[in-house]
Amino acid sequence: MQDPAPQKITVLVVDDTPSIRQLLQIFLKKLGYDVLLAENGLQAVEKVSSEPIDLVLMDVMMPLMDGYAATRRIKALSGERWIPVVFLSALDRQENLVAGLDAGGDDYLGKPLNFVVLEAKLRSLNRTLLMQRALIETRQRVEDNAESLQRYHDTQVQEDDLAQEIMMRLMNRDGPAGPGVHQWLAPAANFSGDIVAATRSPQGKLYALLADATGHGLSAAISALPVLMVFSGMVKRDLALSTLVEEINKHLCSTLPTGRFVAVAAICVDSAKRTAEVWNGGMPDLLLLDPDGQVRRRLASVHLALGIADLSDPATTAVERVEWSAGSQFMLYSDGLMDAENAVGAAFGMERIVAALAGTPRQERLERLQQSLAEHVDAKLPHDDISVLLIDCDPLTA
Repeated sequence: MQDPAPQKITVLVVDDTPSIRQLLQIFLKKLGYDVLLAENGLQAVEKVSSEPIDLVLMDVMMPLMDGYAATRRIKALSGERWIPVVFLSALDRQENLVAGLDAGGDDYLGKPLNFVVLEAKLRSLNRTLLMQRALIETRQRVEDNAESLQRYHDTQVQEDDLAQEIMMRLMNRDGPAGPGVHQWLAPAANFSGDIVAATRSPQGKLYALLADATGHGLSAAISALPVLMVFSGMVKRDLALSTLVEEINKHLCSTLPTGRFVAVAAICVDSAKRTAEVWNGGMPDLLLLDPDGQVRRRLASVHLALGIADLSDPATTAVERVEWSAGSQFMLYSDGLMDAENAVGAAFGMERIVAALAGTPRQERLERLQQSLAEHVDAKLPHDDISVLLIDCDPLTA
């Protein structure tokens, strides 16, 4: 059965004999090809330069420019695109065939033409041309997709950078909390679901919190945003820590979808009275460290994480009062620090945290923790956000 040739395949017939051009034109159009005509090699080169030619039937002996020279020019013009050239010539000796192939021809057919053979050659070339087109279209789609993906990636990076800048501005919009606050935030993704914030009230009390929203990345970061917004406003009004916690919970309950919540550890340090108020809802134990870095007290979570239930009952916002001595330090941290695993799946754990702190001067403890964690996990990337907040109880005497 004859393979149908698609209408978009265009054949250029190059011959200086009008009757042969006309005969081939009729024959090719009957087969379904589009046909263009040229009287000599020079016209053929001009046609290829200006028209979408797919295949050339080329005579050899012609005025102005013969078929061999024209073929060399056409092959040079086509570049990576393959335009097959089939020589049609009465010169059927072996040296003519070799000369045609050397000039870049793809096949050779003697005159007088055998139209059955010509049709068979065209079917074969047509299948190859269709495969070439498919490959070109596939490559173009891949390139277009790659460009689209790159544009999307570039846009996403810009948006991520902007979102990260906004998050950092929110965390630091009240300015530095002053000396004695040491913090570390290491996101597992582009965005951290952990939030660290510390600022002083008009009365000089140091308020600080470490929050850990469910999930990772941008969704977790967005979930934690209300915590920052409320925290800053409440501290400026010098409200009690229990009130601050209750207000944060109200905002989270009204904004977060079901199943989303934020674990929070909050603390208010009063340097004048050498006391601190602590509230822990769903976070790892807060640690009170003595001047030598030994754990003097562990303050476990006794409350639900925020954003889950109403906290109007005073018992749910009750704080724990802690007395501390000179040189003491509080440590707040997310479970990402505890759970960070090494290559064999062993978690960093509380024992390594305690060991890193013990005997380390308080100004060096954060760096020592980072070094100890890095040695433990080696090159393995964390699967959860890691955050640490160290608060000197009496920074002015440090």
